[in-house]
Amino acid sequence: MTMAIPKFWRTGIAFLAIYLSCNLLTEWHEFEDLGITLWSPDNGLSLALLIESAAFAPFVFGGAVVADVFIVGVHQDMFVSVVAEFALTIVYIALAFILMYKLKFSLRETRLADVTTFLLLIPVGTVLSSSLYCGVLYIGDALSASKFPAAMLQFWIGDTLGMITIIPLVTSIFAYLSRPSWSLSAYTFSSVSIFLLGTCFGFAVLIGIGEKLYYLFNLLFLPIIWLAIREGYTGVAIGLVAIQLVLAVITVFVGYDIKDFAILQLLMLVLSITGLLLGAVTTERRLTALLLREQRIELARMTAHAKAGAMGAALAHEISQPLSTVATYLHAAQRLLQSSVARAPVAEALIKAEAEARRAREVLERIRDFVSTGALRLQLLDLTALTEKIAALGREEATARRIQIDIESAHPIPLVKADRIQIEQVLNNLLTNAIEAASDRSDGFGRVLVRLASRGEVVVIQVEDNGPGVAPELTGSIFEAYQTTKPRGMGLGLPLSQRIVQRHAGRIWWEPNSPVGARFVVTLPIDGSAQDAA
Repeated sequence: MTMAIPKFWRTGIAFLAIYLSCNLLTEWHEFEDLGITLWSPDNGLSLALLIESAAFAPFVFGGAVVADVFIVGVHQDMFVSVVAEFALTIVYIALAFILMYKLKFSLRETRLADVTTFLLLIPVGTVLSSSLYCGVLYIGDALSASKFPAAMLQFWIGDTLGMITIIPLVTSIFAYLSRPSWSLSAYTFSSVSIFLLGTCFGFAVLIGIGEKLYYLFNLLFLPIIWLAIREGYTGVAIGLVAIQLVLAVITVFVGYDIKDFAILQLLMLVLSITGLLLGAVTTERRLTALLLREQRIELARMTAHAKAGAMGAALAHEISQPLSTVATYLHAAQRLLQSSVARAPVAEALIKAEAEARRAREVLERIRDFVSTGALRLQLLDLTALTEKIAALGREEATARRIQIDIESAHPIPLVKADRIQIEQVLNNLLTNAIEAASDRSDGFGRVLVRLASRGEVVVIQVEDNGPGVAPELTGSIFEAYQTTKPRGMGLGLPLSQRIVQRHAGRIWWEPNSPVGARFVVTLPIDGSAQDAA
């Protein structure tokens, strides 16, 4: 509590200093010495302070009365001036309440919905403030009935434009203060430079012609639109205040009367609304893109953790079974030795234990290969001979399952520049999958066919089987990790094969085999590739 009070008073005193300074600098084209001007940044500052807290109302009211008496030097009765400023303060409190509590407006945010609501409410709210202020002056005989409409219009223009330029400026200041560090980048420097050049050109044409051609004011739309697209809401807010200040000063020196200045201020109001809306759209689009990018990064991080967890679970599951079997066989061998039985059963148990240990090592190697396939070691390969070698290794198992393996090669097949070990891994994965798929047939007529052919600059390898085909639930995700229907499978063979083929700048896909089964197709460039094409 002790910290809040000093901050409250510091804020209030700073407001009074800035408020009175604004009055000193903006008393241009005053209406009948009544303190009514065509741009009232002090009133915009009052509303901004009340949006922060209604507790600042005494500073707003006191600052207005002091300005009327000692700076503006209004000629109406002191009592009338106090009542008018009090009524104005009540209206501003009501506007601040609606913005804060009903419309959830915040000075520290630049949401498009908030900006749109603000730009719709302020012109309506200032109709009430201008009519109430001028009404008090009329009742107090400080304003005649004939001049009431003109005074009310001028007050409405100044009040509306003051709020629409100052409150976004306050939001921009908060935005810049919230940055951890601020520096003028080359991008921002070029944006500001072109804005200044465009603004100077627009004013030079507008003022230099010497005639009051108000449509030339449209030239100022170009630099504001440029700033809105490049710097968003905060950049536009600062640019609009700069244009307003220059416009007010120039019209005084050039000699524009109050009517001419009023027309220019109406055009300035249209420019402000256009620029702020466009800037808000740009800022929201950038914030949305940033949020989407952060969400994608978070999703990628979560996916990586999920994959790591799934890999750990798969590794634990795959390793636990062979290790458990190894322990069983070793325990059995130990008991056989203790029983002094023949050596043959002991040797058989140890052989089985060795096989299970080898299986555990193969699982670890599959995990390692999936995580990192290593650098490519390119050499000229005879794919026909390589395929026959892999097929020969699988024929014993295939024969045991009553599966026939055939190789068809359209000669001559050119030599392919590739990594022997990795291509062997691909062929072995595809052939193993095909044998397991064909073994699911109940009639005992399983068949695996490997075709090789050259097509232009690539060699095509097809591995097809007459098994049940790819399971429907895997048709769209068969090349993703851990996608498998095998009881003992890890779902890493096809993802690893895809990664290897892509690193060779090739392609791999699957398609249904007619009448039954599946066909996996691999294309490899003949000249090879040391680049990862994934």
